[in-house]
Amino acid sequence: MKEYVRSIILEEVKQSQMFCIIIDTTTDLSSLEQVVFVLRYVYMGKIKERLIALETAEDSSGKGIFDVFQKIMQQYDINWKEYLYAQSYDGAASIQGQYKGLKTLIQKENDKAICVWCFAHRLNLVIVDTVDSSTNTKKFFGDLQALVNFMRARKRTAEFVKSQKLLQPLKRVRSMKNFSDTRWTSHGRVIEVVYSKFDALLNSLQKLSNSEDRVTSAGANNFLKIITSFNFILSMIFVKNIFSITTPLSNYLQSKSLEFIEAINLMKTCIKQLTHKRNDTEYEQLLSETKQFAENNCLPSTSFKENRRRNKKRMPGENTGDEVLSSPENKYKCETYFQVLDQIINSIHTRFNESHEIMKDLALLSPERIALYNNQNQTLPYDAFNRLGMWIQNLNVEQLKNEYKTFAKSFNELISIINLPSQLHTEMKNITKQREGDQNSDCELNNSSSSSSSGKSSKITDKLEKIQFHTMLHVLSTLDLSVAFPNLYLAFKAYGTIPVSSASAERTFSKAKLIKTRLRTTVTEGRLESLLMLSVEKDVQIDYEEIINRFGQ
Repeated sequence: MKEYVRSIILEEVKQSQMFCIIIDTTTDLSSLEQVVFVLRYVYMGKIKERLIALETAEDSSGKGIFDVFQKIMQQYDINWKEYLYAQSYDGAASIQGQYKGLKTLIQKENDKAICVWCFAHRLNLVIVDTVDSSTNTKKFFGDLQALVNFMRARKRTAEFVKSQKLLQPLKRVRSMKNFSDTRWTSHGRVIEVVYSKFDALLNSLQKLSNSEDRVTSAGANNFLKIITSFNFILSMIFVKNIFSITTPLSNYLQSKSLEFIEAINLMKTCIKQLTHKRNDTEYEQLLSETKQFAENNCLPSTSFKENRRRNKKRMPGENTGDEVLSSPENKYKCETYFQVLDQIINSIHTRFNESHEIMKDLALLSPERIALYNNQNQTLPYDAFNRLGMWIQNLNVEQLKNEYKTFAKSFNELISIINLPSQLHTEMKNITKQREGDQNSDCELNNSSSSSSSGKSSKITDKLEKIQFHTMLHVLSTLDLSVAFPNLYLAFKAYGTIPVSSASAERTFSKAKLIKTRLRTTVTEGRLESLLMLSVEKDVQIDYEEIINRFGQ
């Protein structure tokens, strides 16, 4: 069954004639270095990421993994030197190394295989940079980690669960999760549990402080002082607001169908949201929210602790002055609030500033750029798509420019096709309301001083919000436009082949941990690969009659 599923995947890859390789490694319970191979390609207008192999590597260096890669490509007759267009990995030195890394060894044999450093891994490094940027945030996460470790004991966990059921009987009981190096949203989940279950946590610590066990009693008293301090509450709400922006982005960056330019735009949106928070008004709002939270939970301190001014003794002949102190609010604002926001914004700029030259050509394929070219009668740059011509095999650049212009002229009609209702009669009321809204907007546009062309452009922009790259790719394929625009479809397909993250390999490892458990550490490599592929690629339809015939032969 595994070989049948793999044969279907390999047949799709060979028909696509364009693919990207996603490789990652991990050590399993048997202390074996497992290497997973995932291919990303476009088939029948759909972007797919499929597992093709799981191999054991005796050598985990770049050269060792490269040898395993060549073995897999040769074993399954995949022409990677001609059809491999991109590669995506995490930040491991054995893979990203400039001289002996896997990406460098592959590019020596195939120079068009551009390398993409996983966006989700990079965003995780941004979060790490942010945690270590300020003394207050570093102390907050240190205290939070110690609190999690303290509460994970059996009796303490039972007390925490009991307090939740007592104080929040209608809400779901949640446990204290530990920080994880691979689960990129684990920090945000821990903070969310502490924030939402703060009253239950406070109640459980108060009961644990009266425990007969001196370790439990002393630890509970210590953590009571920590979590009831104003600095802890302020840092918790501040970091929680940051994670409310970065966590949805991290989850979205792990999507299989996400394309490169859209990921860049998402990062820009994240930077705008973080930049918007960097002002005195947002800081004052944070302070008021913290004080309200402290009052709601009846905490002893609802403001900063005032520092005592240090008076210096003046010796004869000295011109010394007393220490000039700024208010605790201003000190926290300058040394933590602004510093952390500056660090995370600069870190995003630094880690995501690398952009391949080919992306300038691929950016022209986005729905926004195509609509802009059509509605404003812009002209293509004279060197447009030149990089694509060097990157994509059998691509005619001049014909691509002509196809692009023709396609842009019919783009408005294409949008109307994409936005057709899926059920006509059940959506007639919604269509009528939409028409009435369109008529009202038309009246407003006619009464305004703007021209009709700008009004048309605004309508197109509203519809563009519902259109994504993979939707256009699917429409080009299903409407047989790939025959009318062969070079344009080839460019779209190559664009869809470029990955944003290597999360598919991480998801495969998660499946492997469910299969190769502590009780099944002696499972053979062949059986592990078979079970893993059937689990990961369970959406591939299997012809059981064909399986029986193969087994009989």
